Amino acid sequence: MPRRRARAGVQMLFVLLDLHPEPDPSQECILALLRALAQAKAFNPLLVCRKHSILADRAAAEKLPMLALGSGWAYHPLSRLRIWLRIRKHRQVVLQSFGGQASALAHLLTARRKPGQTVLIHTHLFAPRMHSRLHKSHAAADGVVCGSSAIAKVVQEESGLQPDKIRIIPPGVKYIGYPERMKQRNGRIAICMPGLLEEGYGQEVLVHAMAALWQVEDLPPWEVRLMGMGPKFHFLLDEAQKLGVLDRLAILGEQDPRDVFPHCGMLVLPSGGLVYASGLSRGWAAGLPVICPDVPAALELARDKANALLVAPDNPQALASAILRIIRDPSLAKKLVQGGKSTLASLSEERMIADSIALYHGLLAKHGWVASPLLSEEDE
Repeated sequence: MPRRRARAGVQMLFVLLDLHPEPDPSQECILALLRALAQAKAFNPLLVCRKHSILADRAAAEKLPMLALGSGWAYHPLSRLRIWLRIRKHRQVVLQSFGGQASALAHLLTARRKPGQTVLIHTHLFAPRMHSRLHKSHAAADGVVCGSSAIAKVVQEESGLQPDKIRIIPPGVKYIGYPERMKQRNGRIAICMPGLLEEGYGQEVLVHAMAALWQVEDLPPWEVRLMGMGPKFHFLLDEAQKLGVLDRLAILGEQDPRDVFPHCGMLVLPSGGLVYASGLSRGWAAGLPVICPDVPAALELARDKANALLVAPDNPQALASAILRIIRDPSLAKKLVQGGKSTLASLSEERMIADSIALYHGLLAKHGWVASPLLSEEDE
């Protein structure tokens, strides 16, 4: 294939596409990549995300290039039209999606363009829920980025992708703006859990653990704070009422973890279905002791009694016991926080960006595209 060089003065369009309905750990990585690409000479970067989302607000505050969509539904005609109008005149476009809905939309957009005009990359920092549309979109991708080997295994098994299409790039983020945990008035302990209120996240496991905690005497005041919205909202409230712990449960809706975590006493991720490294990292960044399930995705970073307490997944009794250990053993809680900080120091935003840039170079070369270096030495 002849090597095609971008015309003088014309940059390749690089679209980062995210449709998560609320704050997601991958969004820290998206912003880091967007900043790096905005400094590069080869690309004209563009973030496409949901209007009024925290991601959109942060990108706007940093004056990063962005297209905000009114609907997060991947197949909404207006969403597809608005993106199409931005990309149709570009002869060389890189589309990098983050998450399931975004991958489906990126696949649809790529299918409308002429062959050879688009490099399609799907990114999953936590395991996606695969279905027929995602299988198809992944098969058509030039590359798939996974945040860990455990996630890569899930993607490969469920999509049937060849291993050479998958690249493991651990998420690395500079956790700026995470204030240290604050001492709570009256010694009140807030147990926090982020995530969509839908199947796979395990909020009901935490609610049942609350019932076990309620039976324990001589505990300091405590409550559970769920950060997120979703179809299980009323189910969780009903379940808490049946168990007699409704007055200890607060569902905060969509929140920036940097605003909530400093006012909490620990971070809990009870389900083995949707555990991701970035979720652990954000808890460590805020100085929280972390409880997570003993599953492969967590074990890539978590070490029992060193930087986290590992529990059997989806087990309310085991979760309640771990919460009690942290409440009753301040020295253990302090050790977990210190271990988390040490682990966090090993995660590098610069490494993530360098690995991503190397991936882009390789995929561009396969397409026969030639561009100036994506990042100059000064940019690095």
